[in-house]
Amino acid sequence: MTRRQWLFRAISMPALAVAGAALGGIFAQVWLAAGRFSSRHWSDVTAVDSLPEQGTSAFPGQRVALLCRGEDIGALSLECPHLGCLVNAVDQGFFCPCHGSEFASSGKVLSGPASRDLDWLPVRIQNGRVWIQGGTRLDSPLWVKRG
Repeated sequence: MTRRQWLFRAISMPALAVAGAALGGIFAQVWLAAGRFSSRHWSDVTAVDSLPEQGTSAFPGQRVALLCRGEDIGALSLECPHLGCLVNAVDQGFFCPCHGSEFASSGKVLSGPASRDLDWLPVRIQNGRVWIQGGTRLDSPLWVKRG
């Protein structure tokens, strides 16, 4: 081994180890951050006492509508299944302003271009607050009791 080869290895090997450690640290931070901001986390929506006995309360900032049927509360996603636009709660249900899809108050699609119903979301009551889990689509409605 020549002096030049020895110097190259003596400098490049530690440099590669430092670069690998730095990149590994960056990837670890990105991985952990993605978990903290995942849409699958539970989000606090509102106090149970602030909801009406009957009707729909929309929370566009959290992309959810809470449906109240007496003691039962359910959660519908406000994201249109067609292209993800935020639907508006209207008297008869929901309306997508982007392409005109209409949905019943139960989230059932009435007219397209959306080809499926609005998504039901997991919901729970904890310490007098309503919590929803975004990023998880349910196949059927989930109703929880107010009490």
